[in-house]
Amino acid sequence: MITLNEAEAVEIGLSAAKERDESKAFQALDSLTGIATDFLSESEDADAQRVILSIEDIAEAATEEEMELVNINSVLALGKLAKTAVEEGYESAYTKSFIAIGRLGRIAAAHSLEAGSKVAAMTLMELWNLPEQRQSQEKTIAFSLLFKEIGVCGARQGAEEIVLNAVNCLGEIGKKVATESIELETVSSLLLLEEIGKFAAEKYLDEAVSSAALSIEEIGKLSLKKKLPEAVLQSQWALETLRVQAEERLMTNSSIVAEMSLDSFKDAGNADLDEKVEEFQEIRNLQKKIYSTLLSKKSANSPKPKEGF
Repeated sequence: MITLNEAEAVEIGLSAAKERDESKAFQALDSLTGIATDFLSESEDADAQRVILSIEDIAEAATEEEMELVNINSVLALGKLAKTAVEEGYESAYTKSFIAIGRLGRIAAAHSLEAGSKVAAMTLMELWNLPEQRQSQEKTIAFSLLFKEIGVCGARQGAEEIVLNAVNCLGEIGKKVATESIELETVSSLLLLEEIGKFAAEKYLDEAVSSAALSIEEIGKLSLKKKLPEAVLQSQWALETLRVQAEERLMTNSSIVAEMSLDSFKDAGNADLDEKVEEFQEIRNLQKKIYSTLLSKKSANSPKPKEGF
């Protein structure tokens, strides 16, 4: 396969997406991946970030045309670049890569591309669990928000498998941070699971609502064990919300699951949640702040592609 320079690869990749030409799209993506890898090895972090965004642009255009294999290929390439960035010590390139993967997973979910969204979620979890990478508070919430977006987009399409996969991944993050006694991030994951569950209920996705409730219960139990009172309260609140939503829509299975999950906390007390509303709102505000950065891909003044290496 002929290796293209950066400018050629971007142009051919975008044209290939419009023409639904998988072969040319793969050629462009392979060239760009190699170029980004070289930039990282040569300590040219800013250039690598620019190429990462170009890969995302091509993949996004292809996904809009429902070219699922191009989406998957791009996600896997970005995953490799993220790992290389971690190995080379380039935090910004790592961040750009995992955010791009999450956005591509969301677009795949919005088009009901189950395999594409699943590969994106699996790749995100792999990056989340990298032993070399200690996730900060903001990164933990960013990963969680990306899974929430994939789940919500899947729910809107009525694609239950996509929702189930997103719930499982978000639940894993919630359980990990609860085990580590990190309360703010634990509450954040619970709020986002509740949100996915509500969207799933609106589409009568009974199994997805049940799955969200069970994940919330598991996180809540860990929170009880680790003495995280706010997380326990949020678990109760979220489960009650999902129980009511399921009951109103006559979703018998998930309403029973949510009610049984609530029973796990009957000895935890029924503290007045009103006093916690302000604290939970602060977490929601932090989520909104981080979410706004996930939506912003690049500035209008981003450097133009180079003609060569």
